[in-house]
Amino acid sequence: MCVSAYLEAAKVLNLAEPRRFALRSLDRVLAQAWKTDLRNREHAGVGARATHGELLHVVAYSDPEAEHRAVPGLLDDHAFTALACLDAYEATADLSYFKFAHAITDAMITRFYDETSGGFLDSEPGREGKSFGVLATRRKPLQDSPTPAGNPMAAIALLRLHHYSGDASYRDKAELTLETFAGAAEQFGIFAATYGIAVVHLLESPIQVVVIADDADKDAARELCAAAVAPFAFNKSTLQLSASQVAADNLPPALAATIPNLPGLGSRKSFAVLCSGSACQPPVTQAEELRRALDEALQKI
Repeated sequence: MCVSAYLEAAKVLNLAEPRRFALRSLDRVLAQAWKTDLRNREHAGVGARATHGELLHVVAYSDPEAEHRAVPGLLDDHAFTALACLDAYEATADLSYFKFAHAITDAMITRFYDETSGGFLDSEPGREGKSFGVLATRRKPLQDSPTPAGNPMAAIALLRLHHYSGDASYRDKAELTLETFAGAAEQFGIFAATYGIAVVHLLESPIQVVVIADDADKDAARELCAAAVAPFAFNKSTLQLSASQVAADNLPPALAATIPNLPGLGSRKSFAVLCSGSACQPPVTQAEELRRALDEALQKI
């Protein structure tokens, strides 16, 4: 949650230091808490289902002399870390963050998803050691108390990953998860706020702005990015790519199918493309034109 908050602040306020701090923090979590089976690492490409990873619950203790134990991660750990990785990808266009989000989400499905009834359980059965009292009972968290609940956050992670990967199974699991709690969500009032946000992600078409920044036209790229970031919407995302990054191998599957074919590439001008639902508008080079297009797209929601 802190990584995502710092990245959001850095994006909206155009601050470099919070961005660096967030990425350093996330890199440490991924380096020390995300464990993968070395035998499967070479096969975990962008489209691969890397289900052999494990996310730990603890990175470090405040007492440097405390004995470190490998505490298995819970549903919340996986959902929030996957979302932080997607936020980091949008902040940097570094494909490795998308791959981490992909792998961690797949591990979350493998370890916590209820294939029979839908929804996610908060912990795994049969781990080493014993839990006491209510901690021994597996449950499907819906209520924000006080942090956002694991199930709606997992659904948001699935939906955002679906938009980048094009894999419909992620959307299907997200929808079934939200349907599982549809009859009970209303009674929680404001403590089901994250559930409501997840439903918005499910029902509203995503709006994405991709800015292609050319080195010969950097000022225009900055203005286009500022225009893309300015309006708020739960279902809006922004991504800046340099001209050298526009290659299928450097992009998630959904973007790889469209971005390398844009007509503005090679023009030595920065431009932006606004995509909503399954359609993309023609590239624009002026920030004011992008603002108008975004306003129109958001009014249709």
